[in-house]
Amino acid sequence: MAEEKPRRYEELLANADLFNRSGEHVRLQLTDLTGKYLSRVNPTLRAFELWRMMKEAVADFDDLQKIADRGVSGGDRVVIDVDLRNASAHYDDKELVISGQQVMQAWEQPLMVQLARYAARSHGDVLEVGFGMGLSATAVLNEGVRSYTVIESNPEVQAKAHSWRAQFPDTDIRIVPGRWQDAIGALGRFDGILFDPYPVNEQELSEYYFDSTYYIEHFLPHAVEHLVDGGLLTFYTSEINSLGRGHQRLLFQYFRSLELTVVGGLTPPSDCAYYFADTMVALAAVR
Repeated sequence: MAEEKPRRYEELLANADLFNRSGEHVRLQLTDLTGKYLSRVNPTLRAFELWRMMKEAVADFDDLQKIADRGVSGGDRVVIDVDLRNASAHYDDKELVISGQQVMQAWEQPLMVQLARYAARSHGDVLEVGFGMGLSATAVLNEGVRSYTVIESNPEVQAKAHSWRAQFPDTDIRIVPGRWQDAIGALGRFDGILFDPYPVNEQELSEYYFDSTYYIEHFLPHAVEHLVDGGLLTFYTSEINSLGRGHQRLLFQYFRSLELTVVGGLTPPSDCAYYFADTMVALAAVR
């Protein structure tokens, strides 16, 4: 019987052929133009790390396809053609729309409830960035907190928040007008922060979404400054059923631990312009 030769990661990496879990053939090609990437690492270990990353990439594509098959097609994004701080807000039972932007929709209710549970875990002082339809605000107050503060930039949404607060006459509620970037510096420290704003113009969208890996990246330094020791940050992640490596690395620069929950049963409408899947990851980042 001929002696079998051990499989070498270098050979696998050179071939770069992988099969996903559905048995479909997928080819990924990695081109290292300089030859310096991981050059100090033993070639076998280097090949292993690169091969593992490619295997994970194929698994991610495969999983994304399965989620898309059961999700909705979604709609086109509408350009933000006016500053949303000065635009009219239109509410109904299903959504909040400002100048054509789907700022929040009712399908987010299960997700907002979980985010509120995280933010209100200590039953202390909670800050929310962005009031929206008040879904998470109501859930936070239902959890029972010492105080609730919300930063909201749109005057009509601020008015909605003032109307909403009448339901909770015995709770310390503060509604702070303005963009979070301008308003948060004057605020104190909180036990929990829930971050779910909407970009007010195309410049902010480009800077915070397209030119950055994650929207939350710009808020993290402010979060740690305004959280007490052991405080929690939670936010709208857009992560479907796991937390990406990049997201984890970013958060661990500021927080000591993460807690994750996959929220299921989400039903975005077929024309939803900002989400398509039936699950989303909710997280608590602990300072």
